[in-house]
Amino acid sequence: MLYFFCLRLAAPLARLIYRVQYRGVENIPGSGKLIVCSNHKSVIDPLFLAAPFRRQVRYMAKSELFENHGKLVCWWLYRMGAFPVVRESADAQSMKTALRILDDGGLLGIFPQGKCVFDNAPFRPKAGVAMLAYKAQAPVLPVSIYCDGIVRPFRRVTVRFGEPIPFEELGLKDHSSVSLRAAAGMIAEKINNMLEEKH
Repeated sequence: MLYFFCLRLAAPLARLIYRVQYRGVENIPGSGKLIVCSNHKSVIDPLFLAAPFRRQVRYMAKSELFENHGKLVCWWLYRMGAFPVVRESADAQSMKTALRILDDGGLLGIFPQGKCVFDNAPFRPKAGVAMLAYKAQAPVLPVSIYCDGIVRPFRRVTVRFGEPIPFEELGLKDHSSVSLRAAAGMIAEKINNMLEEKH
C-alpha cells in the first residue's frame, strides 16, 4: 500500500530532521476502533503521529487543503487516507465518513483545534471529538505534541501517547451539551497534563 511505503520512507527522515522522540508508545492499542486526538503544532503532525502505528490512521483534514492546492495535492491527500471536513459547520458527509472508519474498526486521527497552534497554549475542550466518540461508542487516545516554540528542523519534538480513555469512562450516556462538554473537558485535561510534561 502506498501509505505504508511512504510512511516507511518519510518517518525515519522526519525523526532525524526534527529530532522526534516518542513517549508512551506502549499505550497504542493493537486492534479495534480508536479516535486519536491530539493538539496541532505543525503541518507535519500527521506524520509524527502515524509513525508508531502499525495500522493506517485516517485523518480529518480541513477542506481548504483539498480545494486550494491543486488536483495533485488533493489526489495525494486522499491516497494517504485523509478526507475533507468543512470547518465551523455541520458537515454531515465528513461525520458519515468518520463514523464509517470507526465502525469498520479503524483509526481516526483528529486535530480538534482545526489549525496549527504554534505556541504551547492550553488545549481547549472541543465537543466535536466527544460527539464522534458518542456516535461510534469509541475509545479516545489522547496525544500531545510538544516543541519549544515553532516546529523547525533540528528542534526537538516530543510526541506523547496517553492511556486510551475507554468509551465507558467518557460518561457519554447521551449527547446533551452537558455530557459532551464534560467528555471533551476530560480529553483536553489529559492532553494538557501531557503538554506540561514537555520533553
